[in-house]
Amino acid sequence: MAGEKILIVEDDEDIMEILALSMKSANYTVSQAATFQEGWHAVSKYQPDLILLDVNLPDGNGFQLAEKIREISDAILIFVTVNHQIDEKLQGFEVGADDYVTKPFIPKELVARVQAHLKRRASTIKNEQIIKLGNLEVRTNDKMVYKEGQLINLYTKERQLLFYLLENVNRVLSVEQLINHVWGFDGTADAKTLSVHMSTLRRKIEDNPSQPKYIQTVRGFGYIFSNKD
Repeated sequence: MAGEKILIVEDDEDIMEILALSMKSANYTVSQAATFQEGWHAVSKYQPDLILLDVNLPDGNGFQLAEKIREISDAILIFVTVNHQIDEKLQGFEVGADDYVTKPFIPKELVARVQAHLKRRASTIKNEQIIKLGNLEVRTNDKMVYKEGQLINLYTKERQLLFYLLENVNRVLSVEQLINHVWGFDGTADAKTLSVHMSTLRRKIEDNPSQPKYIQTVRGFGYIFSNKD
């Protein structure tokens, strides 16, 4: 399906031109950024469906940018880079990439990869389950949440917390369960960390965060997502 938005983050003007022309020829809407900072701002501004990202940027590292992007976006992420070592490819997937293409590349092949990824995403969205809870609408496959028809911008941890609660609706989850599910057992998060994330999540989805309807605290134990009136 043409018309999807593609963001290209690439500092080499010649490669940028090749990428942009290739994507435009396939009827995609293209935005361009040449630096880490431009790329980061463009993700929030344009909300692309797919991102083509170089690793070696003049003001930062593409792997680090990918990690930041994954905090606010579930866009398809494809690295396009000269870095061809297996360790670098693995690092790309570890930070959230969906694909990894090495330079030099064949433009037609890259377009085919982009089309395949977007086609799978469109098919997933078409067949997904939509859950309606009051003024909230939850799309289970692409993990998007809407409030009164407006997309809620959730960071990765917030999204993980919310969907874990939704998977266990009307069931109390302990602080330990929530921390272990989202942060794992590495000891980087505690009850205070969880509380801060729950507060920001409530501000985004609740009509009255101080008297939450959905995400309720069970004192001395944990939290529950309630869909009871």
